[in-house]
Amino acid sequence: MLKTVVKFLILTEAFTVVTFAGGWWGVPMVALIWGLSEGPRARPVLLASICAAAAWGSLLLLDAARGPLGEVAARFGGVMGMSPLALYAITLLLATLLSWSASVVGAEIRRAVLALRARSKSPVSEPAPAPNAPEVAVMDA
Repeated sequence: MLKTVVKFLILTEAFTVVTFAGGWWGVPMVALIWGLSEGPRARPVLLASICAAAAWGSLLLLDAARGPLGEVAARFGGVMGMSPLALYAITLLLATLLSWSASVVGAEIRRAVLALRARSKSPVSEPAPAPNAPEVAVMDA
């Protein structure tokens, strides 16, 4: 349980810092790396999606504490024809979907690489001769 909480906090912080420093494109990058790094029994997709939404929620709260976020949301919501609450929900949904898609790609790449490695370590049988190929006898001298 503690291990999951620590992973949640670290991943949420990574999403927050990368988004704050570089913008929305950091979310898929962090999620892809997370999907690649997590083990096959873990649930990297679910955790990454929840952490991305939590990170963007914390950034929205930070903006609300620093400025008139409600006014901005009301104006953008009015332009788009929706309520400010719907605008907040769509913002969190964007982070969740970006993270979900990139972590799925990372987890599938990891699964494919592990399957390829497992196949390459299995014993390779000798290729069967062609049906019409003549037999060649090799003798030691």
